[in-house]
Amino acid sequence: MKNLRSCLQSEQAYKEIREYKENIEDDTTLRYVFETVEEIMYSKQSEPIEMVLGMRFIKELMDLHYECVLDGVTKNLIFMIEEIIKRDSKKRERGKYYFSENPDQKLMILGNTLVRLSLESIFVWNLWHPHNTVINQIYLRLKESGVEFPKLHYFNAQKVKEYYMVIKESSKNGSLYRQQSSMLNEQCFDQLKKVIEKSQFNNGKLHEINEELKQIKIVNENQKVFIENFDKAYQDYLVNKQLEQFNNQIHSICLEYDEFQSYQNKNNQLCSYSTDKQSNHISRTVSYQNSQHKNNQSIEKLLQENDIIQAQIQSFEIPKTSTKNQDQYQ
Repeated sequence: MKNLRSCLQSEQAYKEIREYKENIEDDTTLRYVFETVEEIMYSKQSEPIEMVLGMRFIKELMDLHYECVLDGVTKNLIFMIEEIIKRDSKKRERGKYYFSENPDQKLMILGNTLVRLSLESIFVWNLWHPHNTVINQIYLRLKESGVEFPKLHYFNAQKVKEYYMVIKESSKNGSLYRQQSSMLNEQCFDQLKKVIEKSQFNNGKLHEINEELKQIKIVNENQKVFIENFDKAYQDYLVNKQLEQFNNQIHSICLEYDEFQSYQNKNNQLCSYSTDKQSNHISRTVSYQNSQHKNNQSIEKLLQENDIIQAQIQSFEIPKTSTKNQDQYQ
């Protein structure tokens, strides 16, 4: 196998990482991987791209759900990931100043990628491994210190939910499951809606999206209307085959959803103060969730408005003066 560190020097070299994934259950390979990534993360001489691709590699290994990988991350790397998040002092900029006080655009992109991926990883691993006290305690420490976890972007929300559903079967805490399951359904819906808003559809993609929307069982009334309207528009399209008409319908459905959601959020903010302890708690929770939602929206908007940063979020590519589009990182 190619030297691991050389595989983390660039997007092109990263393609050689496949052999390590295929052999990760081998003790020698596993130990070598963790030693190399740990050395990269702790060394001040490491290049930013090495750190970003190293973190990406660990994320992808954890996606395989091998117990040996979880044990290695818990013993060797999880505290380092916590430190990455804690070192990001300018949290409103989420990692843009991680590598330098005066970063150029490349460093801003790499810093943002490293910190956001670290945040999403802790968030997801905490859901996937509810009995891992090390990960749970790190997640709680970060939450209590005021860290805000972004909506999932590097993780596929549907796949996160599917594995979480497997894990929850052995969980006895029903209320915790319902709360987290609802949160994951929300993120699945949000990701699909973003795909719908950006897409010019073809037949195969339409069927796939319609089926994924139907699989989201726990939704609010506005989301339910959106899913029903999308399904109706899709059924109409299957009859008349008018793709342009369908795209116009979907555009209108998205606008209606956004308008109602905005109206609903404003109403939630105007909820009257209650002296009843339970009502007071609910009001504070709604206010906190709305605030967190707005913060996430403003960050998402900032990232989406910058084409170069958005490209980095999708593929971890370092911007070049002239480059061809590469396959997006999923």
